Amino acid sequence: MSTALGVVLAVGTGVVVIVVAVAVVLVVLLVTLSMRDRQKRDAQARRDLDEAHERAGHAERDRDIAQEQAEPRTDPDQ
Repeated sequence: MSTALGVVLAVGTGVVVIVVAVAVVLVVLLVTLSMRDRQKRDAQARRDLDEAHERAGHAERDRDIAQEQAEPRTDPDQ
């Protein structure tokens, strides 16, 4: 009877070890995927910010050109 109990206990312990190992692997996988997703979002945010700065620079140059063109020209002969 004790041999059967030992086998059942060994099988049960093996099952628990396997289940815990699978759970650990899944947690590590989820954390890794989450970190990769965050890195992708951060990279996209940086690209968006760079594009916004570039558009702001173009807008400032366009504004400066428009202001120069809008200034009344004075004729020194008058």
